[in-house]
Amino acid sequence: MAASPIHHLQNLVSTRPQKNMSDMIYEKISQLIQNGEFPEGYVFPNEAALCEMLSVGRSTIREAYKALELSGFVTRTKRGTIVNSYTAILEATPLKAVIHGASHQDFLEFRLMLEGQSAALAAERAQPHEIAQLQQLQNNMCSARQNGDYDRIAALDRNFHETIAALSHNPLMITSMAAIAETCETETRESFSNLSAISDTIDRMISMHQAILTAIRNRCPGEAMTDMLEHIAGVSESLP
Repeated sequence: MAASPIHHLQNLVSTRPQKNMSDMIYEKISQLIQNGEFPEGYVFPNEAALCEMLSVGRSTIREAYKALELSGFVTRTKRGTIVNSYTAILEATPLKAVIHGASHQDFLEFRLMLEGQSAALAAERAQPHEIAQLQQLQNNMCSARQNGDYDRIAALDRNFHETIAALSHNPLMITSMAAIAETCETETRESFSNLSAISDTIDRMISMHQAILTAIRNRCPGEAMTDMLEHIAGVSESLP
């Protein structure tokens, strides 16, 4: 028998993590709402009942419910705390929160759409000094590769992708990239987890970055998009 969403919360609080408990409950409930385990219209137990279920203080539940309401996940009425419609959640919730709750496939599809178009626009719109900045990031990554500084490589990869979004000169693309950048960096680090293949993974990354950079410098939007799509797909395939 599948565990109930409330049971997931009970498992969460039983670990007694160091992080603020109300924040942990907020993050877990928002995740369960986004993946549909707390469906639209679901009415949560009242504060007293949930406190008893989770063995936490009333102020903890009150803070979590308040944060969920401010983020657009729920509406609090005399009937209780009710899960909002998916449309209402999307209208009110910051993109970063939606990204956090997305499946790997949904995230990959979004990233392909966003970054492929960003690379194409960068090839059309980037100024020479901006391309020089992108080249410097590539040079820095090559140096980090030679020094075996894998943590720095992951950070530089994130900067490389954020810079390409900036070169699109499209505020929405820049903002969207900022919202997913942390998750992208996490995926990059995860792709390094196989130590026996880490050198090959990084070498492919650097090679694809150079291809994207060359296409942007040569003002070839189609090539820039294609190279970016191949790069992102390659990173996704290398995840453990």
